[in-house]
Order: sequence, then C-alpha cells, then structure tokens
Amino acid sequence: MATFDQELTGRYAAAGADHADLDARRIARAVFVRGTIRTLYNADKKFGFDPADSGSLAELVDAAEEHLEHIANDVNQRSVMAPPTTGGDTA
Repeated sequence: MATFDQELTGRYAAAGADHADLDARRIARAVFVRGTIRTLYNADKKFGFDPADSGSLAELVDAAEEHLEHIANDVNQRSVMAPPTTGGDTA
C-alpha cells in the first residue's frame, strides 16, 4: 500500500505527463502544487481554523501563485524569443 507521500509524489511526477513539451510539464506541475496548497488552505478555513493560525499556509499559496506566474512568463518569453523555423532547410 502506497503512503500518502508516495501517492502525492506520484501525482506530482505525473502532472503534465500527457504533454511532450517540457515547458507544458513545468506549468502543469506548478498548477498541481498551487492547487494542492490552496486545497489545504481552503480546508482549514472550511473547518474553522483561524486564518491567522494558518498564515504560513496562506503565504505558501501566495508563493505558489508567484511561482506559477514566473514559470508561465518564462515559458511565454522563450516562445516569443524562439528563432523562426526554416521549414526543415538546414543548409
């Protein structure tokens, strides 16, 4: 039986596995991390934990948002800066 840690690690590793593009996998993993942290934070709020008590979790949600934005911007800049293809002509 897999532990929760193994299951979570497996889900993280599988995030974006259906995309051949490395950048798409990076974004999918960042979305997975953000979603996981946000789910924990929202569960705390739902069950009445004082948001002040889970301040570090709220900070992690913010950090995950910033990380996702950074990755998305990095991917977007590289795709814009990529040299045009020559249609297969390598001469």
